[in-house]
Amino acid sequence: MRKLIALTLVLVIILSLGLVGCNKTEPVSQGPDQQGPDQQGKDNVPTDTPADDPGEKLAADQTLRVNWGSDPPDLDPQTTTDQVSMWITNAIYDGLVRTQPDGSTPKGSGLAEDWTISDDELIYTFKLKDAKWSDGTPITAYDFEYAWFRAIDPEVAAEYAYQFYHIKNAEEFNTKKITDKNEVGIKALDEKTLQVELVRPTVFFLGLTSFVTYVPAQKAAVEKYGEEFASAPDKMVYSGPFVIELWEREQKLVLAKNPNYWDADTVKLERIEGDMIKENNTIVNLYDTGELDVIVVPPEFLTTYHNTPEFGSAADSTTWYFQFNMDDKYYSNINIRKAFAYGADRQAFVDKVLANGSIVAGGLTPPLLAGKDGKDFAENRGDLTAPFDPVKAKEYLETGLKELGITKEELQKHSSIVAGNTTTWSRISQAFQQMWKDNLGIELKIEEMEFAMRLERYNKKDYTISLAGWGGDYNDPMSFMDLFVTDGGNNDAYYSNPDYDAYIKKAIEGEGDERIDAMLEAEKLLVKDLPIYPVYHPARIYVQREYVKDIIRFAVGCDTEYKWAYIVEH
Repeated sequence: MRKLIALTLVLVIILSLGLVGCNKTEPVSQGPDQQGPDQQGKDNVPTDTPADDPGEKLAADQTLRVNWGSDPPDLDPQTTTDQVSMWITNAIYDGLVRTQPDGSTPKGSGLAEDWTISDDELIYTFKLKDAKWSDGTPITAYDFEYAWFRAIDPEVAAEYAYQFYHIKNAEEFNTKKITDKNEVGIKALDEKTLQVELVRPTVFFLGLTSFVTYVPAQKAAVEKYGEEFASAPDKMVYSGPFVIELWEREQKLVLAKNPNYWDADTVKLERIEGDMIKENNTIVNLYDTGELDVIVVPPEFLTTYHNTPEFGSAADSTTWYFQFNMDDKYYSNINIRKAFAYGADRQAFVDKVLANGSIVAGGLTPPLLAGKDGKDFAENRGDLTAPFDPVKAKEYLETGLKELGITKEELQKHSSIVAGNTTTWSRISQAFQQMWKDNLGIELKIEEMEFAMRLERYNKKDYTISLAGWGGDYNDPMSFMDLFVTDGGNNDAYYSNPDYDAYIKKAIEGEGDERIDAMLEAEKLLVKDLPIYPVYHPARIYVQREYVKDIIRFAVGCDTEYKWAYIVEH
């Protein structure tokens, strides 16, 4: 889901409790991420489920009009990490399983017709159904083997490679401790049989195989197009319900039904026409004039729609947080980071700026993810975060400046807020800019840019402060907690603490309450060390035409699913 959720408020179909872990694109939630609750996906409960009305008649024109909100930075399934790209890749690829409208991942839901699991729960043997790529060639177990090895290839440097570390020796291969593929628990036994050996029993592994990094890539296409693979509609081969018909960069991306999809009879939509609009007034105007069928409601328009029959909300397991560059010469100082944390009035922000039902975050992990004692993890943890205290903020600032031997003016000149370039991004960035000016006497400049550029800046460690978002890839706190392990693929704060790493390792290898307790201790370290400062958990508010049916919105994983969507006569 997974480079920071990069604020993407523009998405026309807000959907899902998911975010993979993916990087969010828009601060007011809207979009997709990953899944992988228990072995049958039962915990990934959707907020909408199909409810066909026998009296309904399908419209002649099965075209859904949405707003992607931005250009997808990366449609390569093994390397993509962001929310917008994952919405699209989920529509154009199928994995071994596909999360169903009721949240389950049963046999036959994806490309796997059947599977068996050994008594020790370590060996999964998948039997593939007869399915074809969009070019008419068969999808085989070798495609999965090739794609999965590509995801853990250290030369590819996929940020989601760690999602494969549940598999025997995948981590060792990815970190160059071994080079022999035969030692890794990924083997195509024949064209229809894929065998996977795990390091330890992993209850959510089946659900995880629906995640976009696990979908197959056609070896012939990847090798033919090389670095241009997935850069244009004719440089991709598709396995999912839709194909990309048109892609005009920064303007429009259109999906069309895939006639070679194994379950094409279920797919009713013929086209999904997606714009890439960032300005809220324009988005709302296009909805009001009938040119868009579904949009995320900007906070300033909430009262316009909240009493209409088209108004809707959905659960969203997402957290937005301030992310500090721990490798920066000034923001490596804990007191500087504390100053910005204590100087931010999060309650006023969610009440007055968002004003849409979003809540202040008590930690990194959002509500809804399973904990212990019949509670969710967030309840087990409670609110650990620093409260708004402008007096303490000034004290921490003065202490930090003294320790660094710099002036407030030098810190201000060095600092900026890296932000997106939509209307909502501007409102949010300006709100915190004003708070810090009022409470710290520092006015940070705001650098607005496209999501892809923000990711590039993170990767180059070329930033000081950013508001970043993350959505769960699967229904477990680990989908958030493993973000900040040392050298983690999505650890864009560049945080490193051996004790934190040890707690995460203990949680990965442990069971039951032991693993929950380890993650609770890890959350305490995040609060103490402050590489990030949790700000809020967003509300997912949208409006959708009454004639648009069965866009499925999940809380985790890919949060927006179009396979079952359709248009009725109106």
